[in-house]
Amino acid sequence: MAQSKQNRHVSNASYIEESAVRREQAVPKRRESVIPEKSREEIRRERERRFHAKRNAARATAFDRGYLIFVSAAMAVCGLVCCAFIYLQSDITTRMSAITSLESSVSDIKADNSAAETRLETMMTLSEVSERAAELGLVYPSEDQIQYYSVENDDFMNAYE
Repeated sequence: MAQSKQNRHVSNASYIEESAVRREQAVPKRRESVIPEKSREEIRRERERRFHAKRNAARATAFDRGYLIFVSAAMAVCGLVCCAFIYLQSDITTRMSAITSLESSVSDIKADNSAAETRLETMMTLSEVSERAAELGLVYPSEDQIQYYSVENDDFMNAYE
């Protein structure tokens, strides 16, 4: 049994005891620091300083009326600018869609005009036009009815009777 106690002791211990016994060393005593007591006046000044510091911190974080009005006005201006921006964006989008519809109608009208010109060109030939003109009494001009003009400047010409 004595051996089992010893084995238990050894198995529980984190080190093996040897035959050399260590001597106890004297622990030096703590030195008590000498803290001079504060006088009542110093304690009062300390409390007063803390009180003023807290009060200044509270004032610094508090909103006064002028600052609140300024921030409110700035927020209102920002809101109005945002509303104006949204209005202008929607106006631009509306105008762009109107322009697109007008461009499509212009292209449709050009296509109709081109089709009408083609129809008119194929409707009568030059010989049919001259036959119809002869039926109406139109004749080619004679040589004395033709007048020729000489142009000195290439950019314009004046005709006189």
